[in-house]
Amino acid sequence: MNEPVARPWAGLTVLAVAVFSVILTEVLPIGLVPEVVRAFGVDEAAAGLLIGLYAVLVAVTAVPLTRLTRRAPRKAVLLATLAVFAGSNVLAAAAVGFEMLVAARALAGVGHALFFALCIGYAARIAPPGQTGRAMAFVATGTSAGLIVGVPAGAALGDLVGWRGTFVVLAVLTTGSVIAAWRFLPPVGHDAEAGRTLVPGGGRMLLIAGLAGAAFLGYYTLYSYVSPMLLAAGLPRDVLAVVLVALGLSGLIGIRVAAPRLDRHPYGWMLGVPAAIAATQVILALVFPALWPVVLVALLWTAVWGPVNSTYQNSLVRVGRANPEMAGAWINVTCNIGIAVGSAIGGQVVVGPGYAVAGLVGTAVLAAAALVTLLARRALSDPS
Repeated sequence: MNEPVARPWAGLTVLAVAVFSVILTEVLPIGLVPEVVRAFGVDEAAAGLLIGLYAVLVAVTAVPLTRLTRRAPRKAVLLATLAVFAGSNVLAAAAVGFEMLVAARALAGVGHALFFALCIGYAARIAPPGQTGRAMAFVATGTSAGLIVGVPAGAALGDLVGWRGTFVVLAVLTTGSVIAAWRFLPPVGHDAEAGRTLVPGGGRMLLIAGLAGAAFLGYYTLYSYVSPMLLAAGLPRDVLAVVLVALGLSGLIGIRVAAPRLDRHPYGWMLGVPAAIAATQVILALVFPALWPVVLVALLWTAVWGPVNSTYQNSLVRVGRANPEMAGAWINVTCNIGIAVGSAIGGQVVVGPGYAVAGLVGTAVLAAAALVTLLARRALSDPS
């Protein structure tokens, strides 16, 4: 058992801010896709590589890096991963060609692979006695907020300071996270041998992680291209950032509605969230390219997506609590496989059949996830 730490909520706040900056680094380029397409003369599918390659590297390296670093001091490794993010954003801002920009994103992907596994274990270890769940949820707000506001922030900053300036802003933010973590994050002890357990929670943990990955895959098949989709529906470019901000706010409302209810009915949320995303995504595909119906349905779409991260992470931590770092590594793997595969499939579909078909392809995956959740009700409802 870990000794109580002084000022645990200061440390948890630092973790939440660091998570927010890392998630922004991951998803912000979605909002920059139109800028990158114009700057380097690539198509939307190629620009999607900035998202897809990042996710592939996270998926491939998360588990081995977590195991490889299990003996190293937690704080030192966490600081190193945050420094990698700062450096990758500097390289992205200075990119002289598309290949260099992709390489900078690849570096960030490797940092991300280790960061989230560490972060979950760190939060659990510095949580006040009896408040682990609350601490985990608090840190997870950084993830949810970053996922929701990252795309509109990218589009807005891209309009204001260009895509290079946007990466400079990210570099400043991630550097600030390094300094804050060095100053305020308490060191923690850990059981280095616990990292030998590759699958804490067994098959149930893998099932939950897999369902989370499926939800990300189904959503990102279309969401990776939300900016060009809105433009294709006739949205004036000068109001794109405003609409994306509105979508982000809608998602935050979804989180706010769900947050106090997640612990009471975790299985119900695992069933309801992918089903709701699938339903709204079908409607979005049906109304495209009618501009205002697309915008209105997209607001509902992002609202029901809002709780997805907290929904699955809440259930995963309960099942894999014996080794939260490795549990975090596995959900890192599956969700980023989902993002990579979703953005790759979506990129091919949007340049062919179009955005509506991309939405329907993603819907099929989401519906399958909801069906598996329904069929596995007994296993997923077991609180032990």
